[in-house]
Parts: sequence; C-alpha cells; structure tokens
Amino acid sequence: MFKKLIKVIFAVLIVMTVGLVGVSFFAPKDKDAVTDEQVSQTMAEDHFLSNPYSGFSLLGVDEKKTYLRLTDKLDNYESAVELGDNKISVDSLNRVWTAIQQDKPEYFWLDSYTYHYDQETGMVTDVSFNFNYNTDEIKRRQGEIEAVTAGIKTGISPEMDDYAKVKTVHDYIVSHTEYDLDSEDNQNICSVFLNNRSVCAGYSKALQYVLKDIGIFSNYVTGNAVGRGPHAWNLVQMDGEYYYVDVTWDDPSFDDITWEDPALRADPPLSIEYVYFGLTTEELLKSHTFDNTLSTYPGFTATADNYYVRENMLFDLNNDDEQARFIDTLRDTLDNGGVMEARFTEAGMVDRALTGIEESDLLNESGVRYLRYDENQVLIIWRP
Repeated sequence: MFKKLIKVIFAVLIVMTVGLVGVSFFAPKDKDAVTDEQVSQTMAEDHFLSNPYSGFSLLGVDEKKTYLRLTDKLDNYESAVELGDNKISVDSLNRVWTAIQQDKPEYFWLDSYTYHYDQETGMVTDVSFNFNYNTDEIKRRQGEIEAVTAGIKTGISPEMDDYAKVKTVHDYIVSHTEYDLDSEDNQNICSVFLNNRSVCAGYSKALQYVLKDIGIFSNYVTGNAVGRGPHAWNLVQMDGEYYYVDVTWDDPSFDDITWEDPALRADPPLSIEYVYFGLTTEELLKSHTFDNTLSTYPGFTATADNYYVRENMLFDLNNDDEQARFIDTLRDTLDNGGVMEARFTEAGMVDRALTGIEESDLLNESGVRYLRYDENQVLIIWRP
C-alpha cells in the first residue's frame, strides 16, 4: 500500500534584524532568485509542468518560484537550499513538496525534508532534503534503471497511438512486478525496475516515469482505496483525453483482491488484468477517493481509450445482437484456449451474462470457471 514517508521536523529560526529600516543596500542580491519571467518561460516550454493537471500548474505563483528553485538544486543532488527571495509559508512549502512528489518520479532518491522558518513572519527560510542514497549510488541506480526502461521502449514504435503505448508500459510493469508490502524501496521506482517487487507507490511512479520518458503526460495521484486505506494511482493523458489507470490493481498478485475461489490465488487465470485501465472519474470513485491536497480534479468522462471499449470487449446485453456477440466471442475464446475478460454496460449484467452462458451450455462444459468484479461489471472466464 501507499505509505507516506514525509518526515517534517519543525524548527524555529528567530531572525534578529539590526540596522535602519528601509536601508536595503546592505542586503546581498539573491542570485538564485526565481522570477515571474522564469515561471512564464517554464509554462511556455515545459510540456509536462505546463499541463493543467501537473502538480506545478496547481501551485500559486510564489509557490511555483519555490518549486523551480528547489528542483534546480535537486537536479544537481544538492540537499541544502536557502530560499532567499523565494520564501514561502509552511503550508505553501507542504504544497510544493506534494507537487514535486506528483511530478518527479525520477527523484527516486528523495526521501523527506526539514526546514527552518522565521518565527515573526512565518516564512520558511531554508530547506534540507534527506536522500535515500549517496550521489555515487544514485548514479549507479540511475544507469541500471535506464537500461531497464530502454528495453521497455523497444516495444514502443512511433506508429503507436497513446493507448497502445500506455498499454505496453502497463503490461510490462504488471508482468515484471510482484505486489509485496515488505519490498525494499517500495516508495520509489527502484522497487519495480531493479527489484521487481513493490506496492502502489512504486507501481504508479514506474508507470509515470516511463510515460514521461516517451512524451505522455501522467500524474501521480494519492488518496484512499475505499475500505483499504492509503493508495496511489495515475492520471494519464491518452490521445487528447484524460483517464485514470491503477496499474497496481491490474496485477493479479495484488494481495487485497478477493477471489471467488481462494485456490485461484496460486494460479490466476490472467497474468495481466485491465479492470482499472482507462477509467472515468465516476468509475474510479466507486473504489477510490482523492486526498485533494492541491486541488480537486474535474470529472473526466472520456471512454474511447478504456481497455474494454478499445478491445471491443464492452457488451450491452439489452441488445439481442450484443448477447449473441458475447456468447460467440466467448465460445471462440474458449475453443482457442484463451481467457475472456469482458465488461458490461450496466450494473447487474454480470448475472445476466452468467445466465446466458448457462443457457448456452458453456458453463456445463468441463472445467469452465469465472471471476466476477461486480463493482466494475467485469467478468473473466476461462477453461483451465
């Protein structure tokens, strides 16, 4: 599960002012100060940070300046940052930290931060970052990660649309990662790319990392899984629209899945599922809630790049032709030794689908089994 590791140590730096009020020429110029022009330039030139749903875009102007000041230092593995002319409040610093966490999966070595603030003004004066590894270890791991992701990218061609690219990365992560609450480095991408064991934070950041590398916007989203606790997933832009993807819950090794038959845990029918690939906001909110630390996302309604829509596995059983298509597709799939993962347009249609299967005698055939996800109107059917 997603585990917050923020370690904020509160300290007070009392600033004593000596000298004449208004005599400013004694103060040295802040050479690292980030200006309004630099913020505007970033918004004009950086495809990811300028996206309206990036953590950076959701910040106020002064917060954006501090964000750029901090990330400029972090890009060079500098752990101590004086804020100078870019001082902000403690609450604003917390927002900036959240934005960096949302936008920067490449900072796999960044663990937590501490700060000092001026007791009179309440403004943060300096920030110190805690790193998971020293610089040499960071660079070594970075090289290994790049070797792994280069292999992933060999399966992606320029002719692919965004859906196909995202699905390729999604499938790699699910097929190469085991869900493990006790896995090392499970709050960063090392757990997925180097250790092949992770939790939702690692899964989601790994997806974001590769998508960012191939030019597809993705944000790291945090909140709660209803009835399960803290969780993380992704907002992904595919072919001009926004969708949610929960790559963790599409991994059958995820240990919070409730199986109809516990014996299926040892031998699940699919190595990759797509129940949570390309969800609308309404669909996501059936099982997820947002923490809304920075902003409330709008309701995303696009369905064109939902897995079941794209793969023609969405069925409306109110239509006679669709009923026949469902049974014919299932029969062909089983006859060829495959597994059918289908979704239906309305709640309650899973039961209707099973009734239709019984009437066609398919369930009476030797060894036919199924899993049902009623919350998502999904049915997985196979013959072992």
